[in-house]
Amino acid sequence: MGKKRINQLLTQIKENQQAELRNAAAIYTVAQVAVNELEAIATAASPDPNRAIAPAPIAPALPAALPTAPTQADLQQRYGSYNGCRSAAKHLGIHFPKTPSWSQLVAAFTYVEVFRQLVQDYAQQQEIAGLSGVGFTVTLK
Repeated sequence: MGKKRINQLLTQIKENQQAELRNAAAIYTVAQVAVNELEAIATAASPDPNRAIAPAPIAPALPAALPTAPTQADLQQRYGSYNGCRSAAKHLGIHFPKTPSWSQLVAAFTYVEVFRQLVQDYAQQQEIAGLSGVGFTVTLK
């Protein structure tokens, strides 16, 4: 195999790995919400008559479907270049530990709005009014 073909295959492997990570994150989130709801139901159905039944915690609604992922071409058209895309990511609060690949940029732009909406919905449901304008940093490992 030539060097060009090996690089193509490595790029494809990296893109597949990023897609698998996104899918795993979505599955984990849905499973965690389901586990929390089952625990709340089990706690509420506890036969201990001396224990008060607490209301189930309210979890923010998850998006019905995964967000539509922009493509590299979409990001290039929107922001002009790789560096323009990185600047836009920085402006949105997206930080990378090292220089990101296009697939990492695409993944970040795919989920940044979903994360923001989940936090905003949770804050509204819990009536957390004193945090208006406060920013949070979430680190994915």
